[in-house]
Amino acid sequence: MLTLPRSLDIHRNRSAEQKLVDKTREWLERDSKDRTGIHASDLLDPRKAYFDKKFPQPMTNRMVGLFFVGKVLHVFFLSALFNKKGVDWKSDGGSTFDKDLGFSYSPDWDKDGVPGELKTSRGKYEQSNSDLGLYLEQLMIYMAAKKSVKGRLVVLMTSLPAPRGEGWGTYPQYRAYDITCSTADLTKYRTNLKATRLLLEKALKTGKFTDLPLCRPFKCGRSQCPHFERCQPPTRFGVPKWER
Repeated sequence: MLTLPRSLDIHRNRSAEQKLVDKTREWLERDSKDRTGIHASDLLDPRKAYFDKKFPQPMTNRMVGLFFVGKVLHVFFLSALFNKKGVDWKSDGGSTFDKDLGFSYSPDWDKDGVPGELKTSRGKYEQSNSDLGLYLEQLMIYMAAKKSVKGRLVVLMTSLPAPRGEGWGTYPQYRAYDITCSTADLTKYRTNLKATRLLLEKALKTGKFTDLPLCRPFKCGRSQCPHFERCQPPTRFGVPKWER
């Protein structure tokens, strides 16, 4: 091990950190500004989608960090999956519009009509099937759009403990899942997607959002959502737990 000189002087540069965040935010927002209309992801939490479209806000530092890591990992993963030479930045772009469903969608990959989705998780424990709910909601949108009763989900767990015999600490590990559902349930999901899209379109047209369902809890709260004051979600607004 090399010996560091005693004269070494180290000062954290917070100004440089913020400049890096600002540059990253600029890149992320420029990359997504061309998205118009309703996208599959808008249907996961349509109330948030309503406010994001009506009152667009700059990405918070927290969201910059989360989105940046996710986007970079997506590009690297897809480049490896399809045996690209180097990194193919175009692999994480493009979408398809479904006229019947009335929105655009973009699975991470599609093989033989079976859509696939990559997600990243910072969780430090093995996920149960119930932990995959949000991921599956999104994958099911792609399955419904492709009219496929099959789907593939890959979760890159970035901080899982090393398995016994592989040393100490943590390292990123893949967890891959084959997903299936019945044709009848896939049809019901398509119907649900259409109804949610129509509800969001109506709210955007009329400016009345109260019929849109509340967002899932981890996306809601004064410190979590920039639209909390405008939204004033029933049973949450003014409650100490949500005001933090």
